[in-house]
Amino acid sequence: MSDSAVTCNNCGLPYTLPEDEVVGNVPHVLLCSHIFCTGCLRSLESPRSFITCPECKMVTNVGEDGVDGLQVDSRIVGLIYTAKMNTKKRSREGEKQRARRFRSPSASPPVPTEQLNTEVGPDMLKVLDEALCKATENLNTLDSLHQTLATGIQAQLRTEKSRITKEIEDCIEKAIGILHKRRSVLMSELSSLEHVFSAGREECRRMEERWKELRTAIQKARHVCQVPSLGTYCHLDKVLETLQTPVDMDSYDMTSLTLCSELRCVLHVDNLTESLSNSLYIMDGDVKLVSKMLQVPVPAERACSPPARGGWERSGEQRGRSRGRGRDDLLHLPAAASAPKQDSPNVIIEEIIEELDSGAERDGMVLEAKRTQRQKVQRRNRKALQYRGSVPQYKALQEWVVLTHVINPTHFYVRLVSEHNAGVVLTKKVNRACSEEHSRFTHGDEIKTGTLVFVRWNDDWRRATVCELYQKGCLECVPQCSAAEIARLQVFFQDYGFSKGFTFSDDGDLRGLNECLRKADIAAQAELHCWAPQAIKCSLRDIIPSDLVKGWSREAREEMRRVIGSSAVEMHVFREDQDTLLVDLKKASVDDTLLSLREHLVFMELARFYSPQVTPSGSKPLQFYPPVYPKLNTELHAVVSHVNTPSDFYIQLVDTMEFLLLNSKLQDCYGPPGSQSELQIYCPCMGQACVALYDKKDWCRAEVTGFPGGRMVEVRYVDFGNRKTLSVNDLRQIKDEFFALPAMALWCSLVDVLSVGDTWSEESIEVFRKMTEQNLVTVVVTKLVPHSAVLPVCLYEVSKRFTEPPVSIGEILVRKRLASLVTKPVQLEEPPLLDAAVWDPPLTEELVCPDEQSPPIDEPSELQANLTLPTCLKDLRVRVTHVTSPGHICVQLLQFDNQLKRVHDLLKSEYLKSDLQEVDWKVEMSCAANVNGVWERGKVCSVSSSNVSEVLRCDFGNTVKLHISNLRPLLPELVGSLLLDCCLSDIRPAGGRATWTATACDFISYYLTGATAVMTIKDPSARPVPVSLFCPNRSGQDVSIADFLISEGLALRERSIRVPPAPKPAPVVCEEPSAGSGDALLMQDKCVPALEEVQTEIQNETPVPSRSCPPRPAPRTTPPPEKVKTQAYQPPELPPCGHTRMSISAVSDDGVIYAMTPQAECEFERLKESLQQHIKTLPRQRHYNWKSVLGCAVMGSDMLWYRGQVQEVIGGHVKVRYVDQGIVENIPVCHVYPVVLCESVPQLSVPCQLNGVIPVGGSWQWDAVALMKELLLGRSVNVQIMELPENPRGSVTVEIILDGMALSRIMVYHQHATIDPLSSSPEDYVVKPPVPDLDDWDLNTEGLEELQTILGVYTNPVLPDKGKQFRVTVKHLRTPNEVFLSLLDTPGSDQKQESLQEALNRVNMDTDCLPQLTDFPIEGPCLAEYSDGKYYRAKLLGFAEFNPSIKILVRHVDFGSDDILPPSKLRRLPLSLLHFPCEAVCVRLAGFKPPRVCLAVERISYRPEWSMRSMLDMIDLLHGNLSAVVTGVEPQLTVVLYNANGTFVHVPLVEKGLADYE
Repeated sequence: MSDSAVTCNNCGLPYTLPEDEVVGNVPHVLLCSHIFCTGCLRSLESPRSFITCPECKMVTNVGEDGVDGLQVDSRIVGLIYTAKMNTKKRSREGEKQRARRFRSPSASPPVPTEQLNTEVGPDMLKVLDEALCKATENLNTLDSLHQTLATGIQAQLRTEKSRITKEIEDCIEKAIGILHKRRSVLMSELSSLEHVFSAGREECRRMEERWKELRTAIQKARHVCQVPSLGTYCHLDKVLETLQTPVDMDSYDMTSLTLCSELRCVLHVDNLTESLSNSLYIMDGDVKLVSKMLQVPVPAERACSPPARGGWERSGEQRGRSRGRGRDDLLHLPAAASAPKQDSPNVIIEEIIEELDSGAERDGMVLEAKRTQRQKVQRRNRKALQYRGSVPQYKALQEWVVLTHVINPTHFYVRLVSEHNAGVVLTKKVNRACSEEHSRFTHGDEIKTGTLVFVRWNDDWRRATVCELYQKGCLECVPQCSAAEIARLQVFFQDYGFSKGFTFSDDGDLRGLNECLRKADIAAQAELHCWAPQAIKCSLRDIIPSDLVKGWSREAREEMRRVIGSSAVEMHVFREDQDTLLVDLKKASVDDTLLSLREHLVFMELARFYSPQVTPSGSKPLQFYPPVYPKLNTELHAVVSHVNTPSDFYIQLVDTMEFLLLNSKLQDCYGPPGSQSELQIYCPCMGQACVALYDKKDWCRAEVTGFPGGRMVEVRYVDFGNRKTLSVNDLRQIKDEFFALPAMALWCSLVDVLSVGDTWSEESIEVFRKMTEQNLVTVVVTKLVPHSAVLPVCLYEVSKRFTEPPVSIGEILVRKRLASLVTKPVQLEEPPLLDAAVWDPPLTEELVCPDEQSPPIDEPSELQANLTLPTCLKDLRVRVTHVTSPGHICVQLLQFDNQLKRVHDLLKSEYLKSDLQEVDWKVEMSCAANVNGVWERGKVCSVSSSNVSEVLRCDFGNTVKLHISNLRPLLPELVGSLLLDCCLSDIRPAGGRATWTATACDFISYYLTGATAVMTIKDPSARPVPVSLFCPNRSGQDVSIADFLISEGLALRERSIRVPPAPKPAPVVCEEPSAGSGDALLMQDKCVPALEEVQTEIQNETPVPSRSCPPRPAPRTTPPPEKVKTQAYQPPELPPCGHTRMSISAVSDDGVIYAMTPQAECEFERLKESLQQHIKTLPRQRHYNWKSVLGCAVMGSDMLWYRGQVQEVIGGHVKVRYVDQGIVENIPVCHVYPVVLCESVPQLSVPCQLNGVIPVGGSWQWDAVALMKELLLGRSVNVQIMELPENPRGSVTVEIILDGMALSRIMVYHQHATIDPLSSSPEDYVVKPPVPDLDDWDLNTEGLEELQTILGVYTNPVLPDKGKQFRVTVKHLRTPNEVFLSLLDTPGSDQKQESLQEALNRVNMDTDCLPQLTDFPIEGPCLAEYSDGKYYRAKLLGFAEFNPSIKILVRHVDFGSDDILPPSKLRRLPLSLLHFPCEAVCVRLAGFKPPRVCLAVERISYRPEWSMRSMLDMIDLLHGNLSAVVTGVEPQLTVVLYNANGTFVHVPLVEKGLADYE
């Protein structure tokens, strides 16, 4: 076996080992297990370090070593090595045999007899030996040449065959691409079919008009039937005529259903064969070669076949044979051929493709491949235009694209997936053009805007267009510039759709420019001119930003990138708008549905539709199977899963185990909550089946039932029946396997039971819920109904004993007088009485308040600018515009909407085209404000220095921040407000607070803002006006907002002392159900005589049961609370005075710090386990009297028991402090048990207080407590025990050390506390020199650390007097008019004295000897480490961060810049560096100030009055020679800057409008 026995399948070259050559041709294995040689893999390697397999197209990533780092096929290497060793072995054996044959006597040929006696001389023998040696060498050389030639011929033959085969395959692929393009063109011509069916579409329009006319008539007729008075507003005769006119089916033309067109497609096989022979051939130099297969006669069996089939078979056979023949047998000179023509069809669809002459630019196959590629690119880039021109607008085209760049959802760029190969070819062409030397820029080249350049991006050269060009020394962009004078430029990548800027700082050197830019010469431009831009500009159709004022948000752009990503998506093209395609991007999901990007952005409330969207027609979403009803009159066991009312609840049968298996499989399939999944739902639709999160821990089957907004979705759990509002992130797509089981929740109602009143009372619902919810009951179905109706059932309690009969839950409700039984006699006799009861109250209300029947018809003709309350203050329809808290609600009365509209119309007509006026706006001034493009009445609340004012919207109640350019003086006749400021009555804040909590404010604001409600005014003279508000819930019932807040635990009922009235007979006849409490008392007093007469008559007559007043149940009595008394837990064991380590567990609201020693922490873990053993189940809830309870057991949020101490009882909650941790919480009464556990164990948390400080105001404020919680909670700190309390339950006085700093000093620094003069002095907190010891002590200080020297502060340099000019340079810029200057003309100093730079270099040479900074006084000097690793002079400004570690804000005094550093990067300043003055002086530049009106969006964050552009322009103006003149010293050093020309530096800034003169 030779070295060439194993060759590469791609190039045909043999594999060789590295020993044979400098670099061997070793076989490497790709990730797909295909093997190729080193040379092929290096040619296939991409600049992005990956290789695409030429056989299976699988991608293999390569590492830093490139191709050499890939795995080597050891099998082939072993074969090569074995073959090489065998070859060498055979070569050595051959040489031995040849030497033996020539040199051995036995190997000599026979000699004639007459010569045997002739002797050969020694000279002759010597010549023969030399000849034999030379012949042996020649033989070996000839053998080697023969072997090399034979091997090379085979290798070259394989290489050439592979090359030609690859070129043939490329040409065939291009031809197939042309055929696919031809198919697209033919398909686009089918638009002519629309004209064939135009008559049918006209009939469809006639039917639609008839349908609309009939639909309108039906609606009018229904409205007239409901409200007969509407008959006067429509033509009833025409409506009746339309309704009675029959539909004549013969009058409509239905022949379009069987109409056929005469279009057909024809293929000329002979013409196609001749065209292929003329356009697809092989060139041998300048000679055209034709395959012999083209002249082989067609067999008889194939001659009878159709022309089209025969043509394709010949083509396939030709391609198949041409791969297996050699070059000599395959090619020959061309021969003439002719083919007969077929008859022309009636309609022929053709496309004319222009071809180039064979001798135009190049000859042979190269020219043909280039021409085919160019035509393919030209036709492909015209694809979008052909699509839009040939397809009707109502049908969208589809293309697979990749998103390349996003500016916003209406401006982004995509690339077609079908153009990927063309993009690779284009990149290779550009890289080849940039590799040439003439593509580099020279000093004589000029760059113009709009020219084509090549830009290096992602290790490849890309083509781009120059957009902006800036020349050195110029602030504005220029149209053209020399390559050597370019300062910066911006280019646009036309194949990707984004722009990029470049800045060049080389002075006349073009190396930096040529590293990232190359020029396109004439040849490159001509070659790339036919390649259209691959980036297609697109816009999502018919969507606009959710906020038109702010425009597209960053969240919309990020959400679009997150959803689409880098995957290929389907693009639906609707039409073209100038240079933009109006499209929609759809991404395929797991369930084979397409997610529309437009609908997703609208659902996420990041966009909204510009016009009403038509619901796309398609299949309805899959629904769950309806629940299976049990058998009639059969007892079954069930669990009540959810209760709304006794007439509306859900049960779940327990006789099957399939649901438990389904639930377990759901949890395994969808994983833990919060994890990312490919089944995420982005845009749910109404009625969609899904899987939703239940109680934030389990996945359950659900159905989408509503969209409340705010990216929330309302779902109904089909297996439980309850509804819940969830975030869209908590929904997942449901798999088909989970549709197998039907819905498990049965919608039921108690049979033969009704509520006592119009609706079920809260007490009856609560009693029914306690008896049934999540309890096992017995169910009997009494009647089968459709699945859309409620199922009537009887519920029975499950008996604990088999001998006890089952008890009906409905009867229990009736016995407790919480429900009433329904009997047939009552149903026959009661309807007349019920009608009277229903209709009487509205008639009474009409008599009391006639203004409420309908809105007032006669409105005042004059404009009403202020609100006047109506006569009737009950049941007013209002609109809630702004809610701050339950005590501050702003509403608009709906009956004043016309007045509000008139006011807005007057404002619009008056101020729409008004000009800006110079007005000195002050607080409380009335104004007309332009809010989001609408003029409204407002009142100025405040005006800032940046000309931004806070304005109160008089007719809406909220405040907005507007620029003063949006304000105008308000006309006097329009001053006023149509807003009513009110508050909820009869409630107060919960928790014993005087103010409303943030939770209550956010809660009521979320539910009320923008809602329509019914309001009753209690006291019109009070301000704010106390009212009662009622809003409808989802079931349409009006709910009191005050009662709703009380039920949620956010408010309490207002306590009031009521004087009981004198005993009077109970009212029987006179009732007013709709009146309030005060009105009811008045009505009762007025009706007293009548009631007494009625009572007397009743006593004299025989008692008769009255139907109008049913008997009422006796008042229920509540048993007194059980008295219980517990002792407090033992006080904690206090640690001894001195240093210790403790963990902070809690900080109370009054500033008490609770800490635990390490021993207490270990004891706490053991105590927790012991507590769980004491109480294993939840004790039965009882009504306790908590006044005498101190120690108790508390169930925490982790469902574990802890020891606690009762602090206060608030409503249904108990305020408890965990004695072992110090945490204080409000715990429900049901989770607190009055018992003392482990009473022998003392409290484990020690209460502590800070030493030496007094809180501001005498007690710690909430912000101080918040700071201590941020610094201490969860941390282990060093504690110095200063003093123990006399009372063992008192607080220990401590000093807490955080990262080397005392907590008391931190609180003093933040002005939360002051120094206690009794325990410490203010000198301990300021910088002071050391105080000498005045006592005469004989102390030995040898070996002790020297006292730290307290340094002073830095000194500023001495500036010249006012009016004297001196040269300066700018070190740092904070704002355009606040800079740090450094003097250049410093007074002469001693040359022998060390300079500041020399001193700093000396210090930085040995930084290890610098001591770390331990004291941190404000303005204190220090050395701070910079980013270059060296230390520079700095001063302390304050503490910047405390969590997770302390960081300090410092300022470099010699440069002016600020930095935030940890204490580890600060060193003590040597005294030798303090006498140098600061080299950077902070000054204010005089002569200019921020502009009065600034419309720039980008502002300086810490100085918003200045724009970012003014900052950048000021930086450019401060270069060069500058001089300054001092103009003021107090209150701040002020100078005027001059440039080299002697003019003010700030003049160009003012001329550009970026600043104003001062």
